[in-house]
Amino acid sequence: MTIDTKHQVLYALYSEYQKDIPDMESINAAVLDMEVPVFNAALLKLQNEGYIQGFDWRPPETMDARKIISSYRKNIYLTRKGVEYVEKLASIAESMPARKKIAELAKQVGLFGMDILKSFILSQIT
Repeated sequence: MTIDTKHQVLYALYSEYQKDIPDMESINAAVLDMEVPVFNAALLKLQNEGYIQGFDWRPPETMDARKIISSYRKNIYLTRKGVEYVEKLASIAESMPARKKIAELAKQVGLFGMDILKSFILSQIT
């Protein structure tokens, strides 16, 4: 399992995705204890690599996260590739119920000492 900032954002998005009605705007830099440019850079990378879609930022012509004035996360959604990638990294079976998927992901990130991320992921179990 990888725990760089890009993956931390991806894991948080995956846990939100498991809800019946995901609210991707709830995933932000503050809840993950990251600086905003670092968080935005992770989203840019995830979208560029095909793991998410729907991330929108202003000005749209920049790819420099330090120059992003505002970002819109409401339409972010994991792609099939993103879901499969997280499940592969965390050894999560596709057939598991959503609550178990979230619990397993939290267990995996906890093994790497990512307590803030683990707490956030566990808060997604409803």
